[in-house]
Amino acid sequence: MPNETYAIYLRKSREDIEAEKYGEGETLARHEKILSTLAQKRNLAIGKIYREVVSGETINERKEMQKLLQDVENETWTGVLVVEVERLARGDTSDQGKVLKAFKYSHTKIITPVKTYDPDNEFDEEYFEFGLFMSRREYKTINRRLQRGREISVQEGKFVGNIPPFGYTRIKLKNSKGYSLAIDRNEACIVKEIFRLYLIENNTINSVVKQLNNMGVKPRIAEEWTASSVKDILSNPTYIGKVVWNRRKQQKKTKDGRIIITRPRNSNFLIYDGLHEAIIDNKIWELVQEKRKQNTPKVKHNNIVKNPLVGIIFCEKCGKPMQRRPYNKYNKPEVLMCSNSKCDNISSKLYIVENKVIEALQIYFQNYIIDYKVLENLKFSNNLILENNILELQKLLERENSKLNKIYELLENNIYSKEEFISRSKKIKNNIRNLENRLNEYNTTILKSDKERIEIPKLKNIMELYKKLENAEEKNVLLKSLVFKITYLKREKSIKKTSDSTEFELNIFPKI
Repeated sequence: MPNETYAIYLRKSREDIEAEKYGEGETLARHEKILSTLAQKRNLAIGKIYREVVSGETINERKEMQKLLQDVENETWTGVLVVEVERLARGDTSDQGKVLKAFKYSHTKIITPVKTYDPDNEFDEEYFEFGLFMSRREYKTINRRLQRGREISVQEGKFVGNIPPFGYTRIKLKNSKGYSLAIDRNEACIVKEIFRLYLIENNTINSVVKQLNNMGVKPRIAEEWTASSVKDILSNPTYIGKVVWNRRKQQKKTKDGRIIITRPRNSNFLIYDGLHEAIIDNKIWELVQEKRKQNTPKVKHNNIVKNPLVGIIFCEKCGKPMQRRPYNKYNKPEVLMCSNSKCDNISSKLYIVENKVIEALQIYFQNYIIDYKVLENLKFSNNLILENNILELQKLLERENSKLNKIYELLENNIYSKEEFISRSKKIKNNIRNLENRLNEYNTTILKSDKERIEIPKLKNIMELYKKLENAEEKNVLLKSLVFKITYLKREKSIKKTSDSTEFELNIFPKI
């Protein structure tokens, strides 16, 4: 390829998807033609085209954008062609910062049909940053409008989801915008059978699951029914002709610097009369809800890890994850059992399996040959000083970033003019750059001194270290750093008091 090679980045926005419905043509093809023509006019050699078909808010949701940024950081391209800078990032300030840094430090140009942004040019950098900021504001406005429109549709009785509940198909409304539901006769029979087995025959949830699986009746996607899928059907108001809003509202939280998105069940969701036909009678529905209330265990569900082996240990027979089963009511110890109801792998007490895992790892790592001479010669005093300096710099950096966010708010509220914003942000950004440079220098110094350091010491005397940990989550994190996975197999029950409760097989796959 020539010395100067360029790339094209294409991405659909929400507006593009809406416009396509009204016959404006396929967006990516149209934009590709625009940018290809631009490249021909300027004699730019195109080395690669990144096509993003997912309209995601964050970079983590956009795989092609991640690939582009990686190539930009590696200085693969002289420049990147986009129809507008807003296509690159509509996420929060951290996402916008990733994009800005990637293009700035790699000296990669951004070329649009109306303007070329040179990251080495101070004014272009400011305009580029301002464009991303305005893009974020536009995204927020569009998202609020879309959510309001969806809520109004629900109030009108329309179905706004993409995947219809089991027992229904999604249909386009005639002479009206939006969708509703039509009964799928085959699936509706199964829904009625679930309500009958639970209410009329007075089965438990688990008994209903077993009977459905024994009958060979399958859900829409999975291979077999589970307790959670049956519970969802028994509690879904869609089956009595209702539509709901915010039943599983999206929630975001940060953990270890990553954004985690969850959709927990919301008891305060909104419910409206739907346009679709009901499958279940109202009286049957009310009786089912009353029975569920009586049988619902009074357990507070949270995200606290209580099983130190969660996500690590799997069934040797079927490959499904092993799960913790508490017996708080009978004051019995928790057991570890296969999550597959059809599997005959025999359960064991959780604490016994946990102890055997730790004993096995202890033996393994004691026999692991480690050269500790390098570790003994390390001088940590200098590193401690550097680490203290890093903490101070991080505090200063947080303060400067907070100032930067504040001036964005002042600009948005029209307290700062565009000129004041650019002048003020320039000073703060210079401070941030200086602090980041000093942080990089300190971190590089520590990395050099730690180059000879081995991570094995934390594995020495692992039993003692493991017992000192305060909760199951910390133990789980430690175990995940040591092993890829563990498989469990037990063939015979420990019926007699003299039976050996440790007669099970564990296959451990260590990372070292």
